[in-house]
Amino acid sequence: MHSRPINQAAGLMDLAMPEAPKLISVVSHGDEKAELPLLWRLCSSLVGFGYSVAVLDGSMEESVDNPGLEQMLDYAYWGGKDTDTPTWRIIPSRLGLQSLCLQAQSNPKELFNLAELGRLFAQENVVLVYSDARTLTLMLNQLSTNPLLATSNTKSSLLTSYLALKRLLLIGKIEPTITNVISVDTEMDAQKDSNPSKGLVECAEQFLDYRVNALTVNLPHTDESPCPAVERLALALLERAVPLQAHWSDMSSRLSATSHLESTFRSL
Repeated sequence: MHSRPINQAAGLMDLAMPEAPKLISVVSHGDEKAELPLLWRLCSSLVGFGYSVAVLDGSMEESVDNPGLEQMLDYAYWGGKDTDTPTWRIIPSRLGLQSLCLQAQSNPKELFNLAELGRLFAQENVVLVYSDARTLTLMLNQLSTNPLLATSNTKSSLLTSYLALKRLLLIGKIEPTITNVISVDTEMDAQKDSNPSKGLVECAEQFLDYRVNALTVNLPHTDESPCPAVERLALALLERAVPLQAHWSDMSSRLSATSHLESTFRSL
């Protein structure tokens, strides 16, 4: 692979490179009561800030009738953005994420190929990966980022969130941002259930020797207006987001190819 040249044009090359999309991740552990409403609000908040968002849904499998990340990786399907208005779209990604994780496992010394996602979603501002803890552990290993782990006050959520937290901490050495999601109808409901899930806090301290500092997010059932708590959470996640920066040599090749195509069209 060619190295970056050291000349007077190097600075101009940096100016020509578009800003890389940013990676945010949300852990899928089976608690749809907490995860899906928060995910929807999170994407809506990001779009409200003017960001276009691509959600890579690791819980949804690609197919011929419902193509997604796997087809994009095979260049058989290209999901380019067709509007300049900020929006968010959901892309089935289970098989595609598994393929990228297998590549990472076959080369233990190499980081997860985030640049591949950067190339595929170069027109997006944010790439949000929604997948299980095992996949995110492989993806985010050695990266300074905090996936979002949403929980609720149900017994099933205690078990699944604890198992996800255990894998992230012990195997991936990753500390997630933990949120306790509470669906409320009134301000009185919010005050009544404002404490984070005590079960996860106690289990983490007793069995993992880890202190959980959970954030509480109150989500109204029917109110469609912006949620200030989720907006603050979205901004915090953006601050710790990972840029999906492609290698300079890859980007320079793309710029050269674009320049060649423009020259060709001018000559027609």
